[in-house]
Amino acid sequence: MLMRTYDVIVVGGGVIGSSIAFWLAREGVSVLLLERDRIGYHASRASAGMLTPLAESRVGDPGFDAGVESLELVPALIHEVRELSGIDPEWVASGLLELAFDARSASALGTRAASLERFGCEYLDADQARKQEPRISDLALGALWSPRESHISGERFARALASAAARRGAHFRLGTEVLGLRTDGDRVIGVRSSHDEFSAGNVVLANGAWAGLCNEWLPGFDIPVQPVKGQMVALSAPQPGIRHIVLGSDIYLVPRPDGTLRVGATSEWVGFDTRPTAHATQRLLRAAMHTMPSLADCTFVDTWAGLRPATPDELPLVGPVPGLKGLTLACGHYRRGILLAPVTGWGIAELILNQSVPDMIKCFDPGRFI
Repeated sequence: MLMRTYDVIVVGGGVIGSSIAFWLAREGVSVLLLERDRIGYHASRASAGMLTPLAESRVGDPGFDAGVESLELVPALIHEVRELSGIDPEWVASGLLELAFDARSASALGTRAASLERFGCEYLDADQARKQEPRISDLALGALWSPRESHISGERFARALASAAARRGAHFRLGTEVLGLRTDGDRVIGVRSSHDEFSAGNVVLANGAWAGLCNEWLPGFDIPVQPVKGQMVALSAPQPGIRHIVLGSDIYLVPRPDGTLRVGATSEWVGFDTRPTAHATQRLLRAAMHTMPSLADCTFVDTWAGLRPATPDELPLVGPVPGLKGLTLACGHYRRGILLAPVTGWGIAELILNQSVPDMIKCFDPGRFI
């Protein structure tokens, strides 16, 4: 049987892999995406879907500009993939409040607000913060208000990107596990899967927390990705509802259009264990009620866990694998996979089309771990 050849094979059908497939197909590249389960089934489905680059990193930090640029891509990208796929990713331009519960934290938030003024951020005193969100605790001394940040359904976003990619000509094989790479000397020429072999000029590994398991395929380079378990709780949203993302003491609260409130999340280095636990649920609920005491009256809906792909410096690996031509990494996004999906997909497409790494993603170069 004649082996089908593609320009690019993408391994992994989460939001990162789906974004890469979309941006490549958008440029007319022949792309095949291989996923062992379903689109958006793992970390994308488990996440709270926060698009919050200003809250999650500092001006001047590596990756800060990439996060802001990715957020800027969201409105037009959402419109395009929604029109092509018919799937609403449930993007909500909610804004974000980060609360301070002691004088030191309040001072630090004031300093950060000043550094982010060009993004519309400002420091609110306690009364101003409660005008934004009346349910926050009386113990809150103030808040950083960030109006440009937002949230989305990670799973629906992944599905919309994948469906839009298919409309642009991308091919998908679900229920197909990749077992290894096909190589010719120092060049990757395709993959071996549980069902077949496929050829391609470029292979992109976008398989999230499982990327580190591919190290046996790679001579001379280890992918430094480890799974970090994150547990989350869903409550029925209080009425009147919470309008904004709220960051409290070791907690975040994200109101979703389905009428639930996402409460997250833990960070646990326990391998590939995805069991929700009573202890973590108790901890999350306690922190949520400290941030908003009225949440004690909400109905408990669900709890679950997902695996974040972490690297030693908590920055993703996006770019060519040193010493192995034709192989590119797009993994290790840790807490920011949903946020960085647009700029990662765009950046990988630019890299493959132009054979050079765009400036915006150079700080994610996998070669920094050589």
